[in-house]
Amino acid sequence: MVTQKIEKLSTREKIIRIGAEIIVKEGLRKFTAKNIADKLGITDAAIFKHFKSMDEIILEIIQKYVSKCSQSAIEAVEKGHTVKEKLELLLKSHIEVLEETRGAVPVLCFELSRSEELKFKHILSEFVENYKEKISRIIEEGQKEGSIKKNLDPEEIAMFFIGSIQAKVFAYVISGKEGRIIEDPDQFISVIFYGIMER
Repeated sequence: MVTQKIEKLSTREKIIRIGAEIIVKEGLRKFTAKNIADKLGITDAAIFKHFKSMDEIILEIIQKYVSKCSQSAIEAVEKGHTVKEKLELLLKSHIEVLEETRGAVPVLCFELSRSEELKFKHILSEFVENYKEKISRIIEEGQKEGSIKKNLDPEEIAMFFIGSIQAKVFAYVISGKEGRIIEDPDQFISVIFYGIMER
């Protein structure tokens, strides 16, 4: 059943949103054209008017997440005046994308890390490496200006950011709760900052 929130979207976008929701709530085994079609009230064949295959839907979900997160990192560096502002902008944008894709990409990272699907693994590992590098640079800048603790490894902190978001998704999936994955982004960010910022 389509919620009112996504009612106004194009059919292609609805397929992506419902597909992401199925991946998170029901798992990859239930990620089928029939399941998506049933939830949208359309036929299986209608799915394939918009996508060549189910893999193409997964690819679209991943690419949307990757491109938006990467873009948010670039914008954070351009718009933020301080390191703290840059990190806040980056994390808030990441959380927005996470909510929009219902946490599907962190789930896919876990699911696909054990599979033979090299095309997906390559995109995801490249994204993690690039994103980690962007966050690391901001952390290094903060260490130079004295706002971030100098004894911390920038790459480890970058992975801590990514891992914290991943952990929130897993907690959300395991609890089976509805609604936002990260209910209070500001509180979540302040908890992350607590361990890295100089007082």
